[in-house]
Amino acid sequence: MDMTVKKTLRALAAAAALVLLLLLAAPVFADVEYSGVLDPMTNQPAGSAVETVSGTDRVQISNTMYYDWSTHDYVYPIDGSLTEVHVTAADGMYLNVPVSVDTGGDETVGVYHNGAEYTGDLSTINEAGDYVVQARVGGGSRRIMSFTLVGPYSNAIQRFTVPDGFFVTSATLDGQDAYSDRYVVDMTKEGVYEVEYECMSTDLAYTLSVEIDRTPPALAFQGKIGDDNQVRSALKFSGVEKGGTLSLLRNGELTDVYVEADGTGVIRDTGIYVLRAYDAAGNVKEYDFSILMYFDTGSWIFIALVIASIAAVIAYVMIKRKRLRIG
Repeated sequence: MDMTVKKTLRALAAAAALVLLLLLAAPVFADVEYSGVLDPMTNQPAGSAVETVSGTDRVQISNTMYYDWSTHDYVYPIDGSLTEVHVTAADGMYLNVPVSVDTGGDETVGVYHNGAEYTGDLSTINEAGDYVVQARVGGGSRRIMSFTLVGPYSNAIQRFTVPDGFFVTSATLDGQDAYSDRYVVDMTKEGVYEVEYECMSTDLAYTLSVEIDRTPPALAFQGKIGDDNQVRSALKFSGVEKGGTLSLLRNGELTDVYVEADGTGVIRDTGIYVLRAYDAAGNVKEYDFSILMYFDTGSWIFIALVIASIAAVIAYVMIKRKRLRIG
């Protein structure tokens, strides 16, 4: 083989090696089908563009909220101060589990439950209701975040809306698919709902389980209530639901009412009554009635004893008089 052919082969080999190196170093582009949820901010698969805040274990969820991987809670910085509020719930979240709130000892931060200041243990808040965390600033107050604790039953939720930065992954009503929107679940119908939703930035998933009940409880009464709501006997009632309660006003004053384990009870004393029956979901039914003077078996026995006692006294007096005349 002459020198010219050898040089040509060496040149071709070098060129082939260079092309191979370039192919290995270059990025590979391919069409990949993706059927999951896209982040509306980046138009990329949700969670694929998560960026941790520089120098920390925090991920920014929204303009006012971070998630801290080291403490496993959501962080809310308060503008104009060094205070941060740590909560195990995201702003606007509905939960079935207890929530912890850490105000960092800042006395200007308060927690309010259904409009009243919450004075319980902030490390384990488990009473159902609406909660708002506020900072008292310059004689006023500023909302920091809010969340709702939901019990097994509720009559308050019409529409479930996920917090900012979250999306619905599934929803069922009485075990049937009820998913219709990425951010809102219609809960106007009664039934058992289970909603699963997820944070786009952390891939953390949450579940809300609740039975929606808007039907007021109905009590049954044994004892005739007239058209004028008057009763001439003791009034027996039944139908108090498990988890339900009664409130009884007698002549305008709150009075005790005893309910048996089977949901029955009896009201005996005369008076003007307002009876309110509540179920576990918060529905209420009100009954107004008056119990007039009446005589039951016990009353008749008492009257008979009184009459017998009077008769005995009269007989005794008559006998004594007779003896005195004879003497």
